[in-house]
Amino acid sequence: MSQVFSKSDKYGSYQLQTEGPLLLAKVSGVIGTGLSKNYLSQLLVLAKQLQGSPWIYIADCTDYQAAIPDAASNLQKAYEECLKLGCVGDAYCIQSPVGINQLAQVRRQSNIQSDIQDRIFADMDKAKAAMLKFLQDAVF
Repeated sequence: MSQVFSKSDKYGSYQLQTEGPLLLAKVSGVIGTGLSKNYLSQLLVLAKQLQGSPWIYIADCTDYQAAIPDAASNLQKAYEECLKLGCVGDAYCIQSPVGINQLAQVRRQSNIQSDIQDRIFADMDKAKAAMLKFLQDAVF
């Protein structure tokens, strides 16, 4: 059974867990500084458990709106640390234009060249299937 982390405040919430080579997140509402700090530390606990083999980060951001600027810098750090710990891909279920723009900016700042639109899926099942196929077909 995977360890599950979750936290919420009056503006937003997140839940994190692993499923095989996937690190799954569910993010809702607006992410503030405090929530983003907890997210960063708990994400890294799970990412370190996956370290040593290629793995993928998938986020269900269906109910996500945006991160405040201070929180966005913590999300940037989370992204960069995950890359260092063996994350080889990412996928999102997201509809918020502001959220998509923030993700695109974080990816650019992390030197990820692929288009964010190529990483957005209609639902978590489609995202998981695509990313598991990517892991299966990729050569690392």
